[in-house]
Amino acid sequence: MSPKPSIAKNADYHHGNLRNALIEAGRSALMEVSAQDLSLRYLARMVGVSEAAPSRHFAGIDELLATIAASGYRDLAALRVAIRDSEDTALAKAYRMMRVYIEFAQHHNGLFSLMIGPRIAAHQAYPELTEESNRSFGLFSETIEALAIESGWAQSDLKLVTHAAWSMEHGLATLILSNRAPRADTKVAIPKLIDFVVTTLLSAVTAGPDHLQSVIEQCELVQKPVATRTARKRAKA
Repeated sequence: MSPKPSIAKNADYHHGNLRNALIEAGRSALMEVSAQDLSLRYLARMVGVSEAAPSRHFAGIDELLATIAASGYRDLAALRVAIRDSEDTALAKAYRMMRVYIEFAQHHNGLFSLMIGPRIAAHQAYPELTEESNRSFGLFSETIEALAIESGWAQSDLKLVTHAAWSMEHGLATLILSNRAPRADTKVAIPKLIDFVVTTLLSAVTAGPDHLQSVIEQCELVQKPVATRTARKRAKA
């Protein structure tokens, strides 16, 4: 059973304060309950207003949840702006960009799950959410691309490099939050796992496209004997 929401007594929500109070109440509630359990009634009780009051600011719970998710992306973007504006090297900035995403997910589990999960079916239906999400990703991709350019990658490969880095940080974050990484039957410290995963990806980026091509060629050489054996078996059949 979901915990009963705390009710703020004698709250003053004039001049638009109710809208912000509902957003903050939603963020707070997500620390205890899932997005599926949130409703306008639940959040209205948390801030101590009538059940009808939230409808003055939000068309429904989906719009409120989208606004809450947008606030999460706004916070993440603020962290990324600080990294972008730092005096760090391109490599250090890329490392921090990837780590901050995973750390944000760890520190704001419920909020992050709302931001990236299926509860909000159509992100593009909410302009504020789309804008804040794109802004956060833009800060990330600009940083990764800067490192890639410095490491000799062609313009045509930059989006590929960015998506590889994004897949790595996002995949690890979701695995950690779902308690699937590290595996229960292994003794791997999460901080060390994060460092290893992030630095491994960045090592590949900084090694450059020539190194990647070398690895691809070596992998193809490993596969050729297998393919040859398969072809021979088919020929005998």
